[in-house]
Amino acid sequence: MVKLKLDQDITLAAQPGSQRIRAFDVIRGYFLVVILIDHIELYPNGWDLFTGRGRLLVSAAEGFFFMSGLLVGLVYRRRIAQGIKFIFAKMWRRAAELYIASVFFTLLYTAAAVFLNHPSIKDGLYTIINWPHIIKETLLMRYGYGWADFLDRFAILMFMAPFGFYMLIKRKWWLLLGASLIAWALRGNSFTLSWQIIFTLGMLVGYHWHELTARWQAVSRPLRSRIKRVVVVAALVTFLVSYASVYILSLLNEKWSQLPGWGQSFTGHWNSANAWVWQYSQKWTMGPLRIVLFMLWFGALFMVVRRYEKQIAKYSHGLIELLGRNSLFVYIAHSMIVFIFKLLLPTNTNFVENFLITGAALFCLVAVTIAYKKLQPSINLRPRRPDSLRTLIGSVKV
Repeated sequence: MVKLKLDQDITLAAQPGSQRIRAFDVIRGYFLVVILIDHIELYPNGWDLFTGRGRLLVSAAEGFFFMSGLLVGLVYRRRIAQGIKFIFAKMWRRAAELYIASVFFTLLYTAAAVFLNHPSIKDGLYTIINWPHIIKETLLMRYGYGWADFLDRFAILMFMAPFGFYMLIKRKWWLLLGASLIAWALRGNSFTLSWQIIFTLGMLVGYHWHELTARWQAVSRPLRSRIKRVVVVAALVTFLVSYASVYILSLLNEKWSQLPGWGQSFTGHWNSANAWVWQYSQKWTMGPLRIVLFMLWFGALFMVVRRYEKQIAKYSHGLIELLGRNSLFVYIAHSMIVFIFKLLLPTNTNFVENFLITGAALFCLVAVTIAYKKLQPSINLRPRRPDSLRTLIGSVKV
């Protein structure tokens, strides 16, 4: 156990290395599966019954942001002993990698859409192709294209993360949360300012994970059981309401002219209530109700997955966990699979074809991830740090 001296003359024990938390990998893998299904966007296909077609009050995208922040807090908390300079360097290196990947894939997908004469493959492509302008806007992160367009946002968040992490080390978590809330309140139409609050909440939870776990275990078992039931029931009820709005309300609107008077009245009131809810659940600007529902749904999801993680691993043959363990590769791979599939999709498809095409995309995602994992040792070109240097860095004090 390494002791670190902080400026406030408070000692903090660095967390020792620990095993991965399987539930986190399973949840990340699930989010990636949902993202792929929703990006293929062939409805109805049967698979969409598990995803909500990306139209629920909470989506897998928020979960991906939250999990990224959570793992930043959790993983780097265990590396405090290597010094704040080391943490800044590691996070900024990852931010640079994400930025380079974002630029590369944006330009790649833009070029492919233009040269293959398929401009409608995804919204957002410039009507007039001016390559110097496109390159400049891409480098400035004002233009993104393709299905890996979150990479530039992650790059920005990873660049800012060490500053937030420094506040956490200094036990100024309230300052980090306050700054995040102010940025969110001033977000306007900025996606990054809107979604950074999800990443920040994840980082706060991840950094304090061991303390939160200890406090939870200190609660009496009967009270823990009651809290779990309340969280799961509340999450289930709100999820079912949102789920019904996607599938049942859509069907009622489609059959509006065939409904009796009372059915049209009921549907109209439901539409009004749904519109009111969405005023506070906007996805792009991260409405306040969406944040609350996300934390509620994620908490319930974690409880369920944590309880049944062994059964999930068994019946999924570990494939969902595999996807979660290699999330960055899988996210990039999914963008390539979606792009290729959309290039080859027929104009009109039926339910069976939608099911088979989406299933084939999922199969490809799992297959390339298995291949990547098997080839990973042979393609890892990153040099290992000499033992003497590792020892030197490990002795640096905060």
